[in-house]
Amino acid sequence: MPDRKNNGNGQEPRMHLLLEVTKAINDNYSREQLIKIFESILNKHLKIPRYEVYSVESRSRLYKELSFGLDNESVIKSDFDVERYLHQLENVHEIIYVQDSFLDLFDALIPVYHKNQTLAYIIAGWDEDGTEDWQEDLKFVQALANIIYVAFENKKLAKQRLEQESLRKELELASHMQSMLLPTELPQTREITVDAIYKSHAEVGGDYYDFFRLNEDEYALCVADVSGKGVSAALLMSNFQANVRALFNYVPTLEELAHILNSKVMDSAKGEKFITAFLGKYNTRKRELKYINAGHNPPVIVRDGKLELLKEGCLGLGMLDELPFVKMKREPIPLNTLLVCYTDGLTELENKDENLFGLESLKEIIRDNKDCDIPDILQNIITQLNTFRGEMPYKDDIALMACKFN
Repeated sequence: MPDRKNNGNGQEPRMHLLLEVTKAINDNYSREQLIKIFESILNKHLKIPRYEVYSVESRSRLYKELSFGLDNESVIKSDFDVERYLHQLENVHEIIYVQDSFLDLFDALIPVYHKNQTLAYIIAGWDEDGTEDWQEDLKFVQALANIIYVAFENKKLAKQRLEQESLRKELELASHMQSMLLPTELPQTREITVDAIYKSHAEVGGDYYDFFRLNEDEYALCVADVSGKGVSAALLMSNFQANVRALFNYVPTLEELAHILNSKVMDSAKGEKFITAFLGKYNTRKRELKYINAGHNPPVIVRDGKLELLKEGCLGLGMLDELPFVKMKREPIPLNTLLVCYTDGLTELENKDENLFGLESLKEIIRDNKDCDIPDILQNIITQLNTFRGEMPYKDDIALMACKFN
């Protein structure tokens, strides 16, 4: 560094400046206001002729927050990687001349740390007739910058904590809303036996299942899943569930029901979300199941020892203003027919090797357990699902409903 002499610049007591900055932080000054105070201290009180201040943004990218005294000289003259150069330095560092770079305009680099995390870098340069107390300047600038940038970091962490707490409360609310949608009782009669399992994930989704009596001869069933998660998904599914319960009794055909539900979902979600659903109506007297699969994972039906998938139907509800086609299918239901409905959280569950559980695995379990009682079938599916995933978490909710037609 150049030989410097005291220029008698009349600096204010540095403790007073630190107190002013601390008071501004305690008074909750904005980042912009604190940076202006920092700039004023560097310019008016320390009178540093040239400096640049880089803050470390996300993913360690640098952002030039302040620049003074350089005019156009600070333009890098080559492809010199200033970020890489700064990141490799850990302490107050006297800058050595780097060929074809602008660093020869500076004398020292000052990194700012908090808990082993780099928050900022300051590079500064003095003139030949500058102050002889440049080392004290460096220490003070580092202390000052540390106070300011640690305050920024603390504000960021406090904001993240508030956001996390808000998200936690949102998920709790969504989970509560979601649990209210699910039936507390499912039919257990001489005609049908129904049971279900719901595996909730921390991120609340919009899974839903239902099975309820319409009249003396008919039952309605529905399994559905909203795209997306959180309160918005739970609200949309709540609205959908209310419409399903209300409309099943009054709309004469499943085709009309699908068209009406599509319009309801579109009105509520404005095209931002959609719902896949399996809608069915079972007649106990005719032993017939009428269904429409609206883009949902195909339920598995086992009758007379043969396993099939129920795929016929239409697009997911709310994908388009009008459904371009809707196909209703009729299925005869012999004695001891088994129907298993589920949402995609089951078949799309991953293990540590990122393999999916998949439909074929589900079909194999159903095939091997088709003669078991409904609760045992469901539990065997979940047991093998847990064995498959090992220590991997559930990444989505799982709704699983099974029915045996006696």
